[in-house]
Amino acid sequence: MDKSAFDTPSGATGATGSETARGDNDVVAPQLWYDLILRRCGLTFRSAQLAGVMGVVREQAKARGCTSEAYYQLLSKPGENAAEWETLVERLINHETSFFRHPPSFDALQRHILPELRDARPRGGRLNLWSAGCSTGQEAYSLAMVAMDDEALKGEFTVWGGDISRYAIDVARRGRYGPRAVASVRADYRQRFLRQVNEAGAEYEIVDQLRQRTRFMASNLVANDSFSVSYDVIFCHNVLIYFSPAAVTHAVAFLASRLTLGGYLLLGPGEAPSERPPGLAQTSINGVRAFQRRSTRPTEGRA
Repeated sequence: MDKSAFDTPSGATGATGSETARGDNDVVAPQLWYDLILRRCGLTFRSAQLAGVMGVVREQAKARGCTSEAYYQLLSKPGENAAEWETLVERLINHETSFFRHPPSFDALQRHILPELRDARPRGGRLNLWSAGCSTGQEAYSLAMVAMDDEALKGEFTVWGGDISRYAIDVARRGRYGPRAVASVRADYRQRFLRQVNEAGAEYEIVDQLRQRTRFMASNLVANDSFSVSYDVIFCHNVLIYFSPAAVTHAVAFLASRLTLGGYLLLGPGEAPSERPPGLAQTSINGVRAFQRRSTRPTEGRA
């Protein structure tokens, strides 16, 4: 998940609050819907987005053949109606992302973090990297390109991509992108890690060498989905800026709990939590702020 679909709201111009967002036939107050969405996936919305959010809710309720009140009751039941909830969430987010979106973070990974972790790993050990909120997969594949380019690592790594959107995960697993999407991949990486699907160059495909080392999964950073793997590097960029402060603290604590001893968590610019996560030390790598686990090693299960 990368951002709210209502960053440029459609039909929401002039909406300034809950009363504006509320339709004539809505029994459930908009605030209850916002609280439900916040509780289940951490998303928050600006005032100008509220009418758009409620418009989506009404459309989904109508498609389901029920009132907004019945739809709210349907989605309020924990552990039930997962498919319907996923359908609503898909309407509330979009999947804007790109390869190597924050170059300084990837430079820090390539020049400092990977060499340190590679040299410190046990003999025969693999490194695990996680793109948390990977959207349609570009960040995860960017991590894989950098790791594959480290000759001393010898391809002994796995990159994991997780996102709340199952649609985005399906796109990521497919691993095909248009010319505009791959334009930000440097030329030597593009030649090595991407291949044209047809002569017209209308689509590019991630090569098998990377796909074999990249796995994708649906995950929810707020729900603390069950994970059996611990990670040496976690990237979480352009995700937390759409979370409430409480959800940011909760999600970062969860991410921190999945780091191996010595592992690094890199957040996007402006996405630092209000409190330093337990067990992590803040560090700066050529101007890139990162957190490193230096104590309280989590229970670890490596893939």
